[in-house]
Amino acid sequence: MSEAIGDNVRILWSDPRVKGLELFFDTFLLLLRFLFLSYLLKRFFDGPRRTMRSSVIDAYCVLELTVLVILLVVNLGPVLESVVAAYILFEIYLNLFNIIFIGKFPAINAPPASIERSILLLFMNVLHVVVAFAVFYQHWLKLSSVDAFFNAVLVLGTIGYPTAAVGWRCLLVSLQVLLDLVLLVLILSSFVGQVSLFRRSSELSQSPASNDPIQPTGSAGG
Repeated sequence: MSEAIGDNVRILWSDPRVKGLELFFDTFLLLLRFLFLSYLLKRFFDGPRRTMRSSVIDAYCVLELTVLVILLVVNLGPVLESVVAAYILFEIYLNLFNIIFIGKFPAINAPPASIERSILLLFMNVLHVVVAFAVFYQHWLKLSSVDAFFNAVLVLGTIGYPTAAVGWRCLLVSLQVLLDLVLLVLILSSFVGQVSLFRRSSELSQSPASNDPIQPTGSAGG
């Protein structure tokens, strides 16, 4: 694990395109990603298991959404449910930041398998955020599951907010508004970036040099 961290950091710091604040922020993202299960799954299903990686990550995203829905329906206590929902939220935003800032390094972040799959995952991220805040609203604003989900959707669409949010609870609604705006920017940036990476990967795979049997193999990826 430490060897992989060192390799990624060396790739990042040796690239002349990344400087100043962006360099330190990208390094921070690289260090944080090793704390999350989704990245550990990507590492485990690398190499010979790479063909299974996309399916495993898709299943993990569905599992996260399922866990959030279960938390919304089944009362396991405000502290436990809030911690789990916050972890999933933080992991989602960390992954999106990695796609945007680390996605330009193919040796660290592999190009997307398909644009359609990326769109589905981004849509699922929106559902993650809505259901996670519904869990927060259910416990800290004392709303029913249905009302909590409804109000989380209203805040996402900026067409309403929970009337029960008074005092310090207004900060919870404000946090969702801010994270929703960040999510919108990240999704747009992530989609544009992944389209660019996918086209670049397709052009490389279809170039005459890649199909020339005389060319030596393995020179592009190392």
